[in-house]
Amino acid sequence: MASCQERKRAEREGRKKVAQAFKEGAIWRLKLRILTWLMWILLCAEWISTNRVHDGLRMAILAAPWTIGILYCSTDWVRDVCWVLMLYIWPQWMLNLIPGERSVRQYINKYGVVGTRPIEGGGSAVVCTKYGNLWSGFIKVITDAHNRHQSWGGQFTMEDLRMSGHRCRIKREPMCDGSFANLLLDLSTLARLLLVDEFRDSQGYPISYIQELYNLMVSPTVGSCPSKAKKEKFLKFLHNHPAVKSPRAVTILISAVFQAYKSMGQIEKQKVDDLVAKIKLTTKDWRVDAALNSLLNKVLLFKYNDPNNTLTSYAPSSCDLFRFLRNFQQHGGDANQGDKKQNISNLEELEYIASYRFPTFVSTLIEDLVMVLDMQGMLQYAWENYTCSA
Repeated sequence: MASCQERKRAEREGRKKVAQAFKEGAIWRLKLRILTWLMWILLCAEWISTNRVHDGLRMAILAAPWTIGILYCSTDWVRDVCWVLMLYIWPQWMLNLIPGERSVRQYINKYGVVGTRPIEGGGSAVVCTKYGNLWSGFIKVITDAHNRHQSWGGQFTMEDLRMSGHRCRIKREPMCDGSFANLLLDLSTLARLLLVDEFRDSQGYPISYIQELYNLMVSPTVGSCPSKAKKEKFLKFLHNHPAVKSPRAVTILISAVFQAYKSMGQIEKQKVDDLVAKIKLTTKDWRVDAALNSLLNKVLLFKYNDPNNTLTSYAPSSCDLFRFLRNFQQHGGDANQGDKKQNISNLEELEYIASYRFPTFVSTLIEDLVMVLDMQGMLQYAWENYTCSA
């Protein structure tokens, strides 16, 4: 009887030890699994760009280890299926989703960064596609480093510019002091490296707004030691340059600026007039360029030979170009007054015609409005909408 009780006691002790060992093993495995899951989430969050996959698919990728882990602990057959998924299917799928790192040249060859678009009324424009945002991507990398008081001092090459999916990075570590002078060196080097053949026209010149962005980065309008306010305005314009915005965003901004101008008081309006009058035009007569497009020419010569016309003809000055663009925004797509014939296929064309015919003036106008007036007062609402757009 005593031996039977001792045997049962020994069995109970044995079961307790086995249960304790199983419990300790389960806790250890759970800790290891949680650590593995955390590492998985960190890797996925770093590697899988939100521009690469849909948000729902991204969440599925992040949640998959947790779901598989729960199923793994439930039944034996689910455990076997999960092993097959984890060892064979899942890794191969993940390798296809995780974007590999490419050089800028490989990225351009794969996606294409520019396209030629015919402009209604005559002519064409070479415009950046949505993949041409690598300019803004690398500019942000450089300015972010500047905000961390770091810089490359202009000492990086084309091989250092890398694309992970659609995310930009500079492979070389920033080893210089993050002074504003070094920031300007970084921007100048970046502009020279990114101005590849794809961003040039058939004559070798940079395309439309890329030309203006290139000039801003290579020959900035601020010195190496500007005031804090001037530095902030420069970066404000740099991050929102027309070259890194869509044609629609630029057109809406110009239209909103004209609307704000009409709503200004006399003092504020005079400031804009003085600013526009100081803009130096790169062509002797902008009216010659306008005449090359039938829609622009229609606005240019509106009631030109009408004896009852009381409107002032356009002069070859920056003030009259400003007035002309304002009128074109309002009436460029109007049907003919006589036969009511439609002149434009869709209003999207207005986003390209004027802004891509006069990119230097538009870019300089926006820059001066930012640097001189800081886009405050009546202009603030127009600027806030512009900065929030793509």
